[in-house]
Amino acid sequence: MAKPFDATLNALIDLRPGDWAEAFGRLAGIPPGPSTVLDTDLATTLQADKLFRIDGPLPSLLHLELEANPRTGIPRELMRYNTLIDHQHGLPVETVLILLRPKAFASDQTGTYRREGVRNNKIAEFWYHVEKVWERSVDYWFQCGSALAPLALLTDEADLRLEDALDGYRTLIRGENLEGGLTERLLGSSYVLCGLRYDKTRIRELFRRLDMLMEESTTYQGILEEGREKGLSQGLSQGRFQSLRGTLIRLGTKRFGPPSNPIHIGIQAIRDADRLERLLDRIFESDGWDELISGE
Repeated sequence: MAKPFDATLNALIDLRPGDWAEAFGRLAGIPPGPSTVLDTDLATTLQADKLFRIDGPLPSLLHLELEANPRTGIPRELMRYNTLIDHQHGLPVETVLILLRPKAFASDQTGTYRREGVRNNKIAEFWYHVEKVWERSVDYWFQCGSALAPLALLTDEADLRLEDALDGYRTLIRGENLEGGLTERLLGSSYVLCGLRYDKTRIRELFRRLDMLMEESTTYQGILEEGREKGLSQGLSQGRFQSLRGTLIRLGTKRFGPPSNPIHIGIQAIRDADRLERLLDRIFESDGWDELISGE
């Protein structure tokens, strides 16, 4: 998985792992059924991105690898993962390489990896699935459910018609009536992932548009009202601050570990939305909480 975005993608999948298993299991030809998230540690220094067991008519394993940057040699790694997964679990394994942007595509990602001997004789041949996120339609990813909906914003169609894509995104999330902070977490992940496709100015405008989605919902109005009662609403929505702070702490924890108490208190005390956005922009360029915060 691309290191700058691995925490965000893992957080996004963890929102509703069953939706990811269903969507990519279908693409891989695995008969549908209940899914279980499995441990991805395959060896001391080897870890797959995501692994699911799908218990349909033909119990199978689904292995997902997500890439945002181009590099050759990935198919060989996928074969190694696939072999180790098969050895550990003893079930058929389907591997899907998910490419998140056109830049991620490399010339050897053909869907087949062939291992040859000294005389070019075939030793082994491995087939895997290549999914180019940007080639799908916006509606395709919307139909996969809210946990995959942010992928719609990475498509070529969304790039050409971003306003329409945002309207559809708003309609989808509002229609699902997400609870328990899922809307906030989903929008936070969307904000970071859009860095794969758009410049910072366009991303910030995108995020402000998505804030409008939250402010229009009944649940979010309750958050705003609570903020007003505490005197925290001063021109910008308290919900926006909550979303930015929550995303910063969650992604930072995945990258650096839990923040110390002083740092956590300091983040909660930030009342400058632009500063929170700058910290999010720098989170994958820093080596720890101290460097991230002191760099401001």
